[in-house]
Formats: sequence, C-alpha cells, structure tokens
Amino acid sequence: MKFMASVRKSFIENIRDWKVLCLVIAFSPFFIVLMYASYGGTATSYNISIVNYDEGILSQNLINGIQEMKNPDDSNLFNVNVSVDEETLKTEVTEKVMDIGIVIPSNYSEGLKEKIISEETPSVQLYGSLGNVKYTIAAIFVGGEVYNQGMKVQEIALPTYFEETFLEERLPLNEFEGMVPGLMALAVLMIMFSCTASIVKENDKLTVIRLKLSSLGAANYLGGVSVVQVVIAMGGILLSYASALLCGYESSGDFGALLVVGIVSSLAMVAVSLIIASFLNTVFDVLTIGVIPFFVIMFFSGGMIPMPKVNLITFGGRGYGLSDLIPLSHTTGAFNKILNYNAGFGDVLYEIIMILILTVIYLFLGIVLYKYRRLSKA
Repeated sequence: MKFMASVRKSFIENIRDWKVLCLVIAFSPFFIVLMYASYGGTATSYNISIVNYDEGILSQNLINGIQEMKNPDDSNLFNVNVSVDEETLKTEVTEKVMDIGIVIPSNYSEGLKEKIISEETPSVQLYGSLGNVKYTIAAIFVGGEVYNQGMKVQEIALPTYFEETFLEERLPLNEFEGMVPGLMALAVLMIMFSCTASIVKENDKLTVIRLKLSSLGAANYLGGVSVVQVVIAMGGILLSYASALLCGYESSGDFGALLVVGIVSSLAMVAVSLIIASFLNTVFDVLTIGVIPFFVIMFFSGGMIPMPKVNLITFGGRGYGLSDLIPLSHTTGAFNKILNYNAGFGDVLYEIIMILILTVIYLFLGIVLYKYRRLSKA
C-alpha cells in the first residue's frame, strides 16, 4: 500500500512539472531529428575537386573511375568538380567547399606506362584539410583507385590480398545511422534530471521530514521513484526509436532486448541520481551544478561522441577501463549491438549484468550518502 502511494505521489509530481518532463522525453528524439537533418538522408558522398594537367587517356580513365565509384545504395560516392587551376583547388579545400583535391601531373599517362621507376615517375598530388573529417575516408578511396590503375597498367600482381567482412547486419549509409544507438542512450541519461529533481525537491520543500515521520521507508520511497522514472525513460526510448524509424533508420535486432536494456539502464540512472541528489540542496542546483555529471556521463559513455576505450586491466578475456564504471557506456554498447548487429537478449547479457552490478553498487552508495547527508539532518 505504501509502495503504491509512493508511486502515485512521484507520478503526480512529475506531471505537475510537465516542462521538465517534456524536456526529458523529447531531448533524445530532438537530437535524432537534428542529426538526421545534418548527416542523414542519402548515403554519404564526398566532394572532390580535380585539376588535370595531363592530356592522355589514362588520366581521363582515372577520373572516370572515381566518378563511377558507388555507395552501398548505388549512389555516387564522389561529386566530381573540375577546377581551373591548383590555387583555386587549394582555396576550395581550405574553405571545406571540397573534401579533397587531386592534381594530376602533365606526365601522368606517359610516365605510368614506363616499367622503370625514376624521377619522371608521375605523382598524383592529394590536397586535404585535417579539420575536415571526411578527407581521410575520401583519401583512402582515391588512393586505392590510383594504386589500382597503376598496378593494372604496369601489370603488377600483388603477392597477396585481403578480403573484407563487415559484421554489421546492414552497413550504415551515412554518419547519422552510426549515431542512432548513442542518441537513443541519451533518452535514458535524461531521466537523471527528473529523478534528481524529484529527490532534491523533498529536501528543498522540507517534505523529507514528513516522509521520515510517515514511516514510508527508503525501499518504498525509492521504489516509487524508480517505477515512475523507468516509465519516463521507456517513453523517451520509444519516442526516440520511432523518430529514428521515421527518419529512415532500419533496425536489425531484437526490440524486446532493447527494452530490457533500457529498463535496467534507467534503474542505474536512478542510483546515480540518488548519489548526485545527496550533494544538492535545491532544484536550482540540479539545473546548474547537476549538468556537470550529466555532461561527464554523456561524453565519456560515448552517448554523443564515440570515445576510445583505454583498458586498465584484463579479466576473463575482457579489457576494463574507467569508462566501464559508467553504466551508460554499457547501454550504448548494447544498443549498438541490437540496432546494428542483429543482437538478441543473449548477445547483450554481459552488458545487462554489468549494468545491474553497477546499479547495486551505486544504489548502496546513494542510500548511505543520502541517509548521512539528508535524512540524518531532517
């Protein structure tokens, strides 16, 4: 009875703070739509500017080969632009109008036919900007085409070769599709605000004294808060998932496993929120000081930007680093497996167990801190 009363109380309070509730639920879907508008739609293509000083057939074959390169959806990989001179090309690349520039020397066709390497061997010049993340990928494709043509013309056979096998169920067409799992994990992270505010509000309005006198108990109180926050998180995840589908994203995994990961992850965020709430006094503190742990978790979990993992120890064949102490990092990994690698419940069991272990640890710390810093002073 007390538990249901706690659930009802927490539910009504969150409905009354409908502005915060709307922010929490709409945050992840908003960024999914925003990233789709910026990076989504058609497959990624690269703008390439070419200056051709050669009048032979081989340089034109190289340009044609670049023009004919395709994406997985059969769209053109490169948007080719022919520049009038090298200085114009440099300006286009510097201003990021073009992702990569190529200058083909005047002796390209004749020099490529020579079997002997000498000072006259033609060298294709690539121009790029380190500030343009698309340059590296474009340079790999262009460099491969240049080498392939050179080996074909000079009849050079490589001593060995390699074959690529992509583990994703479906290759991402653009940057947006690679961002979806991390953006959906933000729907779970956002309940940190609503949950922390719900807990801090009791101290801010001095109602924590009433709760203490009512013999509600920590289990009933936290249980009621947790149920409501899980419902809010599920609402955010479902809305985010629907937004991604409407933007053309295609999931390949088990939707039930996605919901299970979302539920256990939201419980972990409740535990983290309890720790944060132990150090905050007012709801205003939640919206100011509280953003610090929010951004720390968001960035180091890979929710917004993929972060390289630095392993500190190895146990059971797995490497563990500081990022593994963040529950949301396991959430992001599990969502990525489910959405892009056709994973089911068994495939993300490790991530679920890790999230549950961290939930228990952080919940214990949160209860101890909240009792010491808040309940003992009420």
